[in-house]
Amino acid sequence: MLVRPSLMRMRLALASCALVGVVSAAPPPANLDQQYPAGSITTQSGAEQALVDADAAQKTIDAQYKAERVRCAHVVLVTDCQDKARRAHTRGQGQVHRVQVEAHDLQRKLAAQQRAVQRDAQQVQQQHEEAARPEKERAAQQAAQQRAAQAADRAKDALRQQAQAPANRQSYEQRNAQHEHDVAQQSSVQIRNSADNARRYKEKQDNAKTYAATRAREREQSQKEREERERKRKAQMTQDAANSPPPADPGAAKTGAVPEP
Repeated sequence: MLVRPSLMRMRLALASCALVGVVSAAPPPANLDQQYPAGSITTQSGAEQALVDADAAQKTIDAQYKAERVRCAHVVLVTDCQDKARRAHTRGQGQVHRVQVEAHDLQRKLAAQQRAVQRDAQQVQQQHEEAARPEKERAAQQAAQQRAAQAADRAKDALRQQAQAPANRQSYEQRNAQHEHDVAQQSSVQIRNSADNARRYKEKQDNAKTYAATRAREREQSQKEREERERKRKAQMTQDAANSPPPADPGAAKTGAVPEP
């Protein structure tokens, strides 16, 4: 079946009209030169939004260029139509590229400024720490010396108490013995003055002996307890002396040398 040339031309014209309708229905690309003039991107959020808009514009001009090339294949002046489509696509790409470059440059500049601020803050913090280090070292040295002095004082007190312990015990025992002797003597005198109280005298004597024995046992027990407390005190003193650090050498602190253990 032969197709008339006039019918063929009509079909081509209809197809061209359909393509023109498709292209015109696509949204026009944003004019980035108007939306983002040179130097208008000044903030981080503005740079991020500009990149989003540039990406959307790139997709739109690519889609329109593709559709325009298809349309140009069905027009009379194909070459002229394609040249116009290519120039329009190039102009759109130039706008997109300019906005992308400006946004990326701003982001790099802001990132560099942020790094510089952080670096300055770290340097200031380090300077403060360096300035405070000598004071901390002096405080630590004074604390160590104070602990050593306290340990020495405790050792002196323990030795003094140890030296006084025998004299205190002897005086205590003498007072107890004298008291017991006085009680026994007084009881003996009172009972001996009366023959009728012989029995009571004997009981008093027995009680006095029992009391003396009880007091002796109490003194012995008290002596053992004092010795045990003294032993514990000496052990604690030895442990404190072992745990206390040696006094720092002031000369070593000035030169930065660490004293040998």
